[in-house]
Amino acid sequence: MKVELSPVAKPREGSRTVIESKVSPAFRGEGDTDYICGGCGTLIAEKVRSGQIRNIVVCCPKCGQYNEFP
Repeated sequence: MKVELSPVAKPREGSRTVIESKVSPAFRGEGDTDYICGGCGTLIAEKVRSGQIRNIVVCCPKCGQYNEFP
């Protein structure tokens, strides 16, 4: 299953956990869900379990869009 992440503005420093990965995907697991950038569709998290990654923001290494995990 593919899930498009929600694009968000860059969080204020110290307000959220932000991952600024240089590679795609930033996370790999053994689940059945792929999370893609809400800006450009780049793979951010591959084969993770739904809900395994929560309450963080990831900056897309391709387009620079900040994306919020549900």
